[in-house]
Amino acid sequence: SRKDGKKRHMGRVHAICCLKNSELPDNHPDKVHKGRIVFGSGYNTKDTDGDFAIFAELSSCPTSHEASKVCDLWGAMPGHVCEQADARQAYVQSKLGGTETWIELPKELQPAYFAAFRRPVVLLVMSLYGHPDAGGYWQLHSFKVITDLDFIEIEGWPSLFWNPDTKVLIIAYVDDFKVAGPRLAVARLWTELQKKIDLDPPKPASRF
Repeated sequence: SRKDGKKRHMGRVHAICCLKNSELPDNHPDKVHKGRIVFGSGYNTKDTDGDFAIFAELSSCPTSHEASKVCDLWGAMPGHVCEQADARQAYVQSKLGGTETWIELPKELQPAYFAAFRRPVVLLVMSLYGHPDAGGYWQLHSFKVITDLDFIEIEGWPSLFWNPDTKVLIIAYVDDFKVAGPRLAVARLWTELQKKIDLDPPKPASRF
């Protein structure tokens, strides 16, 4: 970095584990342990000069309660449906931009040949959970996928998109997609989305 004058960040990743739905009784199928590898942005992320890293902190733009209700209404029209689907491990489906970031891996994730190095690092390529800019880059990625399918973001209604040809509405809220419109057009949209984004199977949307 000092040779080429380019700033880089260096941080660490670590594993976290939690008990999801811990309030449920023992042996309930939804009471499960979940693990995830995350970027430890809250501590010791430094730049080339050894200073604490400054992130762009790209903000995601959440949709509104009213937009979700509009989607419910459009899905209730004759011949229409309203469905939703979650993206699987959404953030790591998008590439991380901004300042180049290098990370140290925990010992349990290091391949055997890393033993030859004192403090080996690898380039962080995808938008790993915990990185301050991960949500912003995931949103840029998901919005581009939607607009490439001829959707237009509705002015004044963040994260709400409309296709004037198919008459389909879509809301992108973090890793959740809610779609309403003519049944066949909605089915075709899910097929197109799944070519670009790894999604759970769509299901009827919950109403707000």
